[in-house]
Amino acid sequence: MKKFTKYFSWAVILLYFALGIYLLVSPRFAHLPKEVKVIFSIFLFLYGGFRMARLWTKKREEDSE
Repeated sequence: MKKFTKYFSWAVILLYFALGIYLLVSPRFAHLPKEVKVIFSIFLFLYGGFRMARLWTKKREEDSE
């Protein structure tokens, strides 16, 4: 179960980064102003980075035990 959680966490992190890129380049969101798209994309990138940092610190704590 622990292995599944680790892989699922990485999949969610990749999903956040992919959604950020999709929001920036997709013609589907052409009706939104560019500033709004950039702000939401930055939020998605930062949150994905935050989750990645939490995952790394959790892994280091488990390795040190």
